[in-house]
Amino acid sequence: MDNILSLPSDSDIKKVLKRNDKELPGFAQVMAKMLTLCNDPDATIGDVAKLVETDPSITAKVLGIVNSAFFNLRSRISAISEAVLFLGLDEVKKICLGATFFEKMVKSGRQKQFDRTFFWRHCLCVASLSQALAAEIGYPNPEDAYTAGLLHDFGKIALDRFGRVNYAVFCKNAFNCTGPSVEAERDVMGIGHDDLGAYYGHRWGFPQKLSLAIQYHHRRFNHLDLCKEDMQFICIVCLADFLAWTQGMGSVDAISPLSLQPEVEQNIQLDRINFEAVIQKMDEEIENTAKFYEFKFPSSDQYRANLLKANLKLSSINSAYFSPKQKEIHEKKRSMTASITAPHCSLEPEKILSATLKAICQDFGFDRVYILRAVSPLRRLQVVKCLQQDGFSNRLASHYISTDKVDNGFLQCLRNKEPVVINGTLPGEKEVLERFSVSQMLVVPFCSHDKVIGLLGMDYAVSGQKIEPGLFSSIALVANELGLALENASAYKKAKSASLHDGLTGLLNRVAVDDLLKESFIKAVSEDTPLSVAMIDVDFFKKFNDMFGHQAGDSVLKLIAKALKKMSRPTDYVGRYGGEEFIVVLNNTDPAKAVVYAERIRKEIERLGHLLSDRFPGLGLTVSIGISKFENDMKNKEALVSKADEALYKAKKAGRNRVVSG
Repeated sequence: MDNILSLPSDSDIKKVLKRNDKELPGFAQVMAKMLTLCNDPDATIGDVAKLVETDPSITAKVLGIVNSAFFNLRSRISAISEAVLFLGLDEVKKICLGATFFEKMVKSGRQKQFDRTFFWRHCLCVASLSQALAAEIGYPNPEDAYTAGLLHDFGKIALDRFGRVNYAVFCKNAFNCTGPSVEAERDVMGIGHDDLGAYYGHRWGFPQKLSLAIQYHHRRFNHLDLCKEDMQFICIVCLADFLAWTQGMGSVDAISPLSLQPEVEQNIQLDRINFEAVIQKMDEEIENTAKFYEFKFPSSDQYRANLLKANLKLSSINSAYFSPKQKEIHEKKRSMTASITAPHCSLEPEKILSATLKAICQDFGFDRVYILRAVSPLRRLQVVKCLQQDGFSNRLASHYISTDKVDNGFLQCLRNKEPVVINGTLPGEKEVLERFSVSQMLVVPFCSHDKVIGLLGMDYAVSGQKIEPGLFSSIALVANELGLALENASAYKKAKSASLHDGLTGLLNRVAVDDLLKESFIKAVSEDTPLSVAMIDVDFFKKFNDMFGHQAGDSVLKLIAKALKKMSRPTDYVGRYGGEEFIVVLNNTDPAKAVVYAERIRKEIERLGHLLSDRFPGLGLTVSIGISKFENDMKNKEALVSKADEALYKAKKAGRNRVVSG
């Protein structure tokens, strides 16, 4: 495990921070010593008290918490050493650790926009949740989990205090409307808080499992060669961080997209955790400390518990998308040529579903077959496609089946991934059968990446026959093929998209843009519609690579690509034409409007350059833009591109950071 951490280099850190670790405040030495004491079973309260009492602000914070109503001590404590007699050494260590972190790193900050209150509340919540979760699953050292939860995001403090790019402004103007993500940090700041936190944790002598939890609480870590205990340790922090966000306890005042790594479900049995008790434990701790750290704590336990369950389901489904494909079913009990091959007739989902329903009717003789898909994670099912004897029908399209808080056959089918006959004996089933005008219904799940994505439903609505249990395994085989076919269709769609998009920026590549421009050119000729092209080039791009490295250059290209995509219409084609050059095909746009669009782009990149000025000192980020318009004497699209290139050349020659229309 010596080299298991994948850390940024010292030179990487110098590129993104104005100060190195030696220039950071006294936090490094004090925190490292505190962690050593907290992890030393032989450490005495005298050792802890001696360290804490060297700093009056930390001592005052610790004593204030110890003497709070939460602990309800009979007499007032005036010394750290006294507190251990009433609270125990582990509890006092925990309080001292939190107070040290707060006083040395969180309390003092350069920016008001990055709200330290939200950040600190989040740290405390994740710490408390980590300890409670560790105790729930029987992890041997819950106190270690508390420490990891407390420090998991401390890289954000380093970014805020010493980042070359203003972190507060980054948070305020985050490109992601759902809140700044670690990926956005890497693009704009030059590094993510997870990597930065792990870097300093390693430099300051944190235990390796603590640095691992800091580095991997946002990303996959199944590839690491870790023992079960260390895997669980990281999973605990990941889950605690996830739970905190679901409860509105994020590190910034924004809604964040939730995700839970598949490793968490693989290493922790989520269905055995008493989440209500875990949340209650967090509530008790945070409500007590809130007044000392001057933040408010939301209530409504039941609402939050329900929200938690919904988010766990949502995350489970989303994260499973990235999980490895599970074992395929190979057993075939009978020959069903049409049904087995039907799902693989196409790579278009709509055609796959239609062919499968037809084949099932043909091979098994059902009067009606339909597809049920989940609407909101596992809470409601809706008929999205139905085949009857007289052909496809929309008569069942408005039919919903609730699976929320009703333990019936539909929910059992979803949970157990097995065929179930709905016969009206369980809660809610009779009502569904009446709406479908049948006495029985067979539902069979179909899966993608081992997760249920829908149900095949079938019945004898006309003949009234009984459903034979002997059909179950055969139809389950068809459902498996349907799931595989939909996986293949999804993979094909992704592969097709990848072949048309630039790997670095995600924009259309040159081949794709040329094809689309050709179509637009033909339309402009035949329909006499306006068409303009904007060629965009990054000014002095080579200097970014030479002065700050190719990773910095790549980051610049990605940021410009995001700006172009954000500020262009859905009808426009935005692509990377090569190197640092971009192209935008402006359909139904005359030259005057094209110039207005280009000026907006130029100003946005210039604004972005101001934001990045500390990260790239001495080199401003700007672009030059050339505009061309379709003219009747142009013979092909190449003439349109050539004219835009000429205008771009003039913009460069005239001093750069300007728009020229050809």
